[in-house]
Amino acid sequence: MNKQEIKLLDEAFALPENTRWSSFGEGHANETWLGEIDGEEPVVLRRHNPNRTEEQILSEFKCLDLLHDMIGYEVPKALYGVNQERLTEVEGAYYSVFELIEGETPPLDKTETCSQSGQALANLHIKLWEERDAFRFAEEGRPGVSKETLKSGSDLLAALSEMEASKNIDSKYLSTAYWAEVEKALDEALGKLGNLNETKHLIHGDFGPPNTLISENSGELVGVLDWDECRWDLPVYDVAGVYPFLCEIDKSLGEAFVDAYFAGLKGSSHPLATRESEIRALMAAVQYVATYKEFELMVENHLDEPEYLAQLLEQLA
Repeated sequence: MNKQEIKLLDEAFALPENTRWSSFGEGHANETWLGEIDGEEPVVLRRHNPNRTEEQILSEFKCLDLLHDMIGYEVPKALYGVNQERLTEVEGAYYSVFELIEGETPPLDKTETCSQSGQALANLHIKLWEERDAFRFAEEGRPGVSKETLKSGSDLLAALSEMEASKNIDSKYLSTAYWAEVEKALDEALGKLGNLNETKHLIHGDFGPPNTLISENSGELVGVLDWDECRWDLPVYDVAGVYPFLCEIDKSLGEAFVDAYFAGLKGSSHPLATRESEIRALMAAVQYVATYKEFELMVENHLDEPEYLAQLLEQLA
């Protein structure tokens, strides 16, 4: 952030001029900063995904407000600035300030961490299923993945071709024939998932150990972060989305996460509690759709990361 942006943001959120800002993390589509204030609790500043509209960001806040006293874990709480606004626009970008959630990111290479996250996701899904009617507004405002909400293969090809990264990507991925095959595979995957439509409720959309916090003292999971992708969709996307990432580190980590998730659902009213075998058989289809959506996010946000884009394209092949 430049000095003018900092000045405007300090004014918008009634923060002291001597607030000390430092980079606090950067995702694919947003960036965060830690604000340290003498004699007061630190705050977190987030620059929102540039492709999110004001309405979409406010609907995320509405979800977070409902989740705050519902799920048993801390979630981000957006703070009000001047004029009772929680969102301000500075030089074409939307910003918000949040309370800092105390905790640390758990180690990603430990089975215990993945089991803990799987159990937490089960707890989260059970509550979101039980309280699903409270989030019905998200069905329209934050719709799930479908052929209608995803960009077409031809649109993704056009966007990819304009990116600098395309110069370092195998030309076979820049052909209409490749993308025709991808769209065919996407249709097949979405078709297989059609039988799960009745299981929909609000989901996190990007769940995994990196988006959780544990207590430095007890080691217990205390917070779930980064709800930017929350939406009304199939809960299996939360399960399968992080699975390949964990398996890249070690397959046992991915298995520990999924095993703990289904163990945590047993005996509950959640619709996946009695469909473990069916869901495990559909994991490949879910991962294919999730990979397509991840690639869409990359090109939509003009993220020129040739190696990662090539990895996604290979997975879609």
